[in-house]
Amino acid sequence: MTDNLRDATIIARGGLYTNEDALTLAATQPGSAIRLTNFEISQFGGYRRINGFSAFDSSNPTVPGTGAVLGLWIHQDKVYAARRNAVDSTSATLPAGAVSVSSGSTTVTVVSTAHGLSTGQLISFVNVSTLGSLTFTGKEFPVATVSSANGFTFLSSSAAASTEVSSAANISYTVSKFYSIFEHTSTSGWTNISTASSIHTRSAIGVSRIRTTEHSFTGKEVVFGVDGVNKPFRQSTATIIEVFSNQGTSSTDTNSQLTNPFTTTSGSAVVTVVSTGHGLTVGDTARFSNINVDLGNQTANSVDFTVATVTSANGFTFNLSAPSSAANQTAVGGSAVNFFYSYASDSDLSGVALVSDFRNHVFVAGSTANPNNVIFSEPNTDLKFTTGGGGGVVNVGFPVTALAKFRDSLFVFGKNKIKRITGNNATDFVLSEVANNTGCIATDSVIEIGGDVLFLASDGIRPIQGTARIGDVELQTISKPIQQVLRRLPETFDLSLLNGVVIRNKSQFRYFFPTSAVAQADAQGIIGGLRFADNRVGWEFGELLGIRSFIATSGLINNVERVLHGDINGNVFEQEIGSDFAGEDILAVYATPFFYFDSTEKRKTFQKVSLFTRPEGSADFNMAVYFDWDDPAKLNPGSYSLSTQGALLRYFTTGGTYGSTFTFGGSSSPVLEKQLQGSGRAMGLVITSFGTQAPYSIQGWGLTWQPAGYR
Repeated sequence: MTDNLRDATIIARGGLYTNEDALTLAATQPGSAIRLTNFEISQFGGYRRINGFSAFDSSNPTVPGTGAVLGLWIHQDKVYAARRNAVDSTSATLPAGAVSVSSGSTTVTVVSTAHGLSTGQLISFVNVSTLGSLTFTGKEFPVATVSSANGFTFLSSSAAASTEVSSAANISYTVSKFYSIFEHTSTSGWTNISTASSIHTRSAIGVSRIRTTEHSFTGKEVVFGVDGVNKPFRQSTATIIEVFSNQGTSSTDTNSQLTNPFTTTSGSAVVTVVSTGHGLTVGDTARFSNINVDLGNQTANSVDFTVATVTSANGFTFNLSAPSSAANQTAVGGSAVNFFYSYASDSDLSGVALVSDFRNHVFVAGSTANPNNVIFSEPNTDLKFTTGGGGGVVNVGFPVTALAKFRDSLFVFGKNKIKRITGNNATDFVLSEVANNTGCIATDSVIEIGGDVLFLASDGIRPIQGTARIGDVELQTISKPIQQVLRRLPETFDLSLLNGVVIRNKSQFRYFFPTSAVAQADAQGIIGGLRFADNRVGWEFGELLGIRSFIATSGLINNVERVLHGDINGNVFEQEIGSDFAGEDILAVYATPFFYFDSTEKRKTFQKVSLFTRPEGSADFNMAVYFDWDDPAKLNPGSYSLSTQGALLRYFTTGGTYGSTFTFGGSSSPVLEKQLQGSGRAMGLVITSFGTQAPYSIQGWGLTWQPAGYR
């Protein structure tokens, strides 16, 4: 009878819950989800199917080189990316018998005269397809051992089926040693800017990610970058220089150019340099590039030389490795010789992997040689790190995994410890303990959002939140609802590859868990967003599926926020655009808790569902109804197909009849109604879509049912 009908209204909010029992979830968080894939917190209420992504530059989608995108950042309205060079050198043709394998072994032995290789360098073979059933074509191998100047080995992914020696006499291999940095322009695509700087020979061996920070305390916007292998680099516009230990430059805080600065004498190893106001002393290091002549029959481009004598305030000398046999040379070198120099070192900046700015200093850390050290520059410069000038080193007592500035502190993370540095400069910097039993287990999980800093700890995602009490820090876990998801991360994924991005205009962050072992469609991640509702602010979470990001960034380009990521194949994509994942369908799933309403034992006959939506275009999706906590013995009705015919479009008049509305095409109502069949003690809904339709929001739903008594 109709007078016995009941109804309920559920507002979609709360996000994904994997850590709560079914009864409590239905009673206390009815609008939450037990599965929420590729849905985000909607700014208009409910859950919204996320946007897609597409090539950042459809004409030039791929950064030149090979392998994954190593670095990606936005600087002064331009995008910069780094990738390993495809080929840095090619071997001479190898003779027959140069490559050999042994049955049952994964070791491949190569004889190559004066190969000059080192462990870890990557080689690709030419004109050898198979050997001992092992495939070489289209593959790249790291050098495993260097047996001699004329031999080396590498390892195949499987053992050879037979012992075999190469018979071809035209085998060669290419070598990849370095990486390059590219600037993107709308007219030229990706342009290599490394070759015009001092960083064109930065080793790529062991580099998995380039991290950057941007500051302006030197009076201009500057990017400071580290890669965990080489010395840091500094970028101002398109000018990039390598930062030596305690580096300075001859006149400004960028690389300067000298005009024909060199003089050499036949039979002498001494080179005299003219450089106005150089400021160097004996023992300092000088490096030059763009020299257009050999200095005494010796190439001097991108070679470090030690200052031997200081002849005047405007001149100094250095020594070649051997006396010159060339004729005397006076005032040679070229009209645009790049000059960089380093003061005698107090700290070794080689191999630092972490960077942040704080109190007008640059801080770096994470070197393999000195994992406990945090090194900071002199005040108001990012090029000089001398102790006498105000730079210094802080030993924090544990290997540093991340750095993050927040308010009046620089937080230094270990895997299970956190300390912070406060103060203004070397005279009053103070190191103090924050936590002794928790830390950051994934370097690139550290992000700033919503006036806070988040990081992934062993027990979940935590914020660093300053309280009103001076010197106090409150640490709490915000990710309890998805603890089951996070608990599996260290077992399932390489956390060194985890990367994150902030979408500020949505108060949202995303963590990506890339792996080369799965296809793009199976790539996983987490999405978190702030919900402002009922005079409260809280975090809600969902899962990502289908975005295989190896590095991500966001920032303003011409005052518009852009969200970018680079993949394993060197492509750069833009998120928050389109309705597909680079041409692939988007799977979206929203599963509600099971609702038992007034009783877990009383059977109900379910009559109707009214689904409240906010379409942004034509969309098709399915709604499935499940009874009694998905009991496999329970007969469930089939899926219901739902569709919207375009976005909800309304025009609110400002004259005439006040408050009247007119609908112009699209959907005239946000409510999709379906009559139901079936009964049970509890029911739940699953909304799914798969395709390239426009995003849509599920804002809530109403349910009509009738009590059917006890069974």
